[in-house]
Amino acid sequence: MSHELSTASLIKLISFLLWNWMYFLTVEYAPNKNPEWCSRVITLIHASVAIAGGLTQCKWRELTPWHLTRRLLPCQYMLMVWSWGYFAFDLLWCLIYNESFTMLCHHSAALVAITRYMQKQHTGCTFACTLVLLELTNPFLQIRWFLKHEGYGNSYLYFAVEVTYLLLFLILRGLLGTYLIFEIFRTDYFDWEGRILSVIFYVVSMAFVYDIAGYIRYKYKNEIDEFRQFYYATQIPNNWDRSNQLTQAEILDTL
Repeated sequence: MSHELSTASLIKLISFLLWNWMYFLTVEYAPNKNPEWCSRVITLIHASVAIAGGLTQCKWRELTPWHLTRRLLPCQYMLMVWSWGYFAFDLLWCLIYNESFTMLCHHSAALVAITRYMQKQHTGCTFACTLVLLELTNPFLQIRWFLKHEGYGNSYLYFAVEVTYLLLFLILRGLLGTYLIFEIFRTDYFDWEGRILSVIFYVVSMAFVYDIAGYIRYKYKNEIDEFRQFYYATQIPNNWDRSNQLTQAEILDTL
């Protein structure tokens, strides 16, 4: 057993060092860019590969309870190793550059969850589906940042990418995430530990949803007010309905 644990630790360490090497390679080939730019390049790479690999391994087109209890496959295990190294690298980066407490909680929870999933035998499909759900909006977030950083913050492309990111995040993390957490507790395919980890991710996701909702209210306040005014302006006044009903009642009384 100790040999298995040491092997798992070794491959996680290799993955962590690989991500750090990729980061410093980006810094070397982009010396004029700041550390956040280089970090977001690495994040975009991880998110893109994670989505592609997760969609392949989670069998989303034919997902059944059997897939959730299927034995962990080598390709799913390698996907866990790939993501573990990235989250370890990004957690270290966030600590160095004083990122938000919510982001630190997200990465810490991811490391704990992946570590536990790697130690179990029937978590491959669950991990792949969770990874896709958590990372699907990430490329839009990074592209949005790069567009703004390069001076395209007022372009239509930036607006389209931002709206797509905000809507997808609210739908996937807020609506779909709430439905999935309900299903996790309703079914018997997840043990108590899996349910606790799911709740942790759900709470962190709701914290992000709260921040995004506040951002939407702040940035798109004028657009929201204009839509509200347009909505009220297109409504038929209730007074007309009441007067019409009274007129009809009076006519009936005279018959």
